[in-house]
Amino acid sequence: MNPRLSVVLLALSLAACGSSDPEGPGPTPDAGTPVPDAGTADAGGPDAGEPDAGSVDAGTDAGTPDAGEPDAGPPLAIPNALSGFGLFTGSPADGGLVPVEGNVPYTLSTALFSDYAVKSRTLYIPPGKTAHYDPVAALDLPVGTLITKTFAFPADLRKPDQDVRYIETRVLVRQPSGWEAWPYVWNTEQTEATLATGGRSRPVTFIDTEGEARSFTFYVPSKNQCQQCHHLVDDKGEQVMHPIGVKARYLHHANTYGGVEHDQLEYLASLGKLDGLPAPGDLPKAPDAFDPQAADLSTRARTYLDINCAHCHNPKGTAGITSQLFLNFDNTSVFNLGECKRPGSAGAGVGGEFDIVPGKHDESILWYRMHTEETGKMMPQIGRTVHHEEGAQLIADWIDSLPAKSCK
Repeated sequence: MNPRLSVVLLALSLAACGSSDPEGPGPTPDAGTPVPDAGTADAGGPDAGEPDAGSVDAGTDAGTPDAGEPDAGPPLAIPNALSGFGLFTGSPADGGLVPVEGNVPYTLSTALFSDYAVKSRTLYIPPGKTAHYDPVAALDLPVGTLITKTFAFPADLRKPDQDVRYIETRVLVRQPSGWEAWPYVWNTEQTEATLATGGRSRPVTFIDTEGEARSFTFYVPSKNQCQQCHHLVDDKGEQVMHPIGVKARYLHHANTYGGVEHDQLEYLASLGKLDGLPAPGDLPKAPDAFDPQAADLSTRARTYLDINCAHCHNPKGTAGITSQLFLNFDNTSVFNLGECKRPGSAGAGVGGEFDIVPGKHDESILWYRMHTEETGKMMPQIGRTVHHEEGAQLIADWIDSLPAKSCK
């Protein structure tokens, strides 16, 4: 465990101070914690509401607390600069954002689509604490856990490691009261990311994998918007925040650590950071949805819907409860999957009368809402500006492969 990280996190639990406005001066260093100057943030869309004043109290704008008994210990104060967490060394400006010891990089076998952004992820579990394995839900992660996801755009997607511009880093923090989401936006100099609870907008231009130029506005969600995707309804009917990607089925594949390939789940267990892991043959595994050799078409399509849609469209998600459209991978109800099911509140002009018309993707609302870029009709409603061409085609192929039947 990196000793500096322990010191930083202890300091964070006591105090954090400075400006949290990414458009203003850099943050004042935390007490006892050296924090690099944030530089001058690049211009962009204004925050929703007034800029933050000073440091952020852990209870401010935190969303609904997690269910269950809270863990003992004080909450972490949230720093105004990403460097205040002590999770990385370096910066994009000097060649890379390198996770410190104990902040474990991970990848997902199939990832949620975000406007073709290149994303990197890390998981930090505090010393002396352990996550618990779950076969279906996200890993049960202890208080003090920090999950990061960084969004970046290379100038050319065919050269993903060259001329990369970092846009934002999102941090999920496991507080004693539950999970919190905090967005950090990178400045023009690429030297620091600064807290932006109101979100931001950034113009993005790149060359796609087909050699075509793309330009659009990338929207960094506000803190409250993060809650829209991360909330589930518990047994008491209360909304609670949960991580999305850190599920065993998406983590059960190889990654390289210290020059050696390890299964990611087994690697966490070897570090003493994960218990309850079953034998390798009993671990669930979600395939790469875009690798035809990895699984059949139905499994790959259901995997894509699971990671991209099911955090809302499941029996415990607000959208799922309202619409009764369940896109989680373990849903076995054909009707709740959408076949010949009329939507509850989709409105007019959304591609048809039924969520899925087997054999006819062009008459299916599910495909239409994934394919369109029209505000108010596209799904998901936040998190993307352009449609995922490959994902929409995968779902079109799957719907067309279903045995045709009349929904009338």
